[in-house]
Amino acid sequence: MTLLACVAAAPVQAQSSKQGPPPTEEQLVAVAIERTLQKHGPEVHRCFERALADRLDVAGKVEVEVEVAAGGKVANSKIVSRAEDVSPQLSACVLDSASRWVVEGVEVGASLVLPFGFQGQINQFIIKTADVPERGPPAAKGRGGVKIQPPFMVKILADEANVRAQRASLTLLTVGPASRVAMHRHPRSAKLLYVLRGHARLLGPPGVAPERLDEGTAMFLPAGYPHAIENMGRQADAVFLQAFNPPGPERVYRDPTDSAARADFEVIRDPTKVRAPASDAPGSRPVVGTLAKVKVQAFLGGKASGRVVMDQSVTGSTAFGLRVVEFAAGAQIPGDSHRGSEQFLYVLSGGGTLTVGSESMPFGADQTIHIPLNQPYAVSFGTAGSADPTVVIDMHVPTGPEQPQKAK
Repeated sequence: MTLLACVAAAPVQAQSSKQGPPPTEEQLVAVAIERTLQKHGPEVHRCFERALADRLDVAGKVEVEVEVAAGGKVANSKIVSRAEDVSPQLSACVLDSASRWVVEGVEVGASLVLPFGFQGQINQFIIKTADVPERGPPAAKGRGGVKIQPPFMVKILADEANVRAQRASLTLLTVGPASRVAMHRHPRSAKLLYVLRGHARLLGPPGVAPERLDEGTAMFLPAGYPHAIENMGRQADAVFLQAFNPPGPERVYRDPTDSAARADFEVIRDPTKVRAPASDAPGSRPVVGTLAKVKVQAFLGGKASGRVVMDQSVTGSTAFGLRVVEFAAGAQIPGDSHRGSEQFLYVLSGGGTLTVGSESMPFGADQTIHIPLNQPYAVSFGTAGSADPTVVIDMHVPTGPEQPQKAK
């Protein structure tokens, strides 16, 4: 990311120099701005990081005008221009940051224009869940104007827009207490649900018994299968990882008016008219897998252990492979790649360092790691000063590399 700054005409405090001519007002202001940007640059970088969690193509310039008050404090600030590809969230974050700055060396009443340039990124591999914006139905108003929370919210953790995912997308679905996602289906995409927290049930077509989904339960849904997701808890949220193969249904959260996205996320207005699929072909029926019922398998010389909850032998489909893995502190994957498979890891606890090419990146809990198709990578697990293991949900699309005996 490139940070630039220029200033409008403004009076500055007089300074003297023992050698050569005294600096001009513009030079003094430039020095003051440079010092300010160096001091507050990490804040602007953090704004950019949050914006990139939503989409990679954030690029362009934002110009912020600030008025300097006593002690160099910013009294007023406003956005004077914003490039089309710079999101409102990014410009708002930069504005909020600049409103708390102190610009030393500039007289009271000075007005400065600060342009910030942001360069689009080619790729990124780690997304912090906290940085991803929530999307979903708008909040409603009840009696007396009381705000009613939406029945569900979604965070898009990995898709084409933020990590250039190709074969699948990964979202975090939160269903509110005693709420549901209405009956719908995805005509083109198979779906995988994994319950992180709470208790829920999945309702299918009429005549099909509901499936109870507790923490540690996964469910595979073939393309076109009608279903509703209902939170059975009356006090707490139910939280799921939700994946689609091929990607597409998640786009309706980005743009509810997108006709192609709406076709991939078909809401069923009259559930009484839907029927269960008649086919018994492999991969054409919903399947439930439970973590507690799966045998633990060790690998990496005993430094890691995993449970394969979903694979082709369970679902009859190559759409998804999913396992839950625990890596001991100090465990390493020195070099790996999965030919033909895209990998998504959701870190439940612990952390470590991901290395792609010459770049090493730390990761921690509540973060998503995306490994593109055929991308070589290495991982070391564990954080400084901690002997705690790292636990991840490891998903491959298509299935295959999740099998422990195939891990290096």
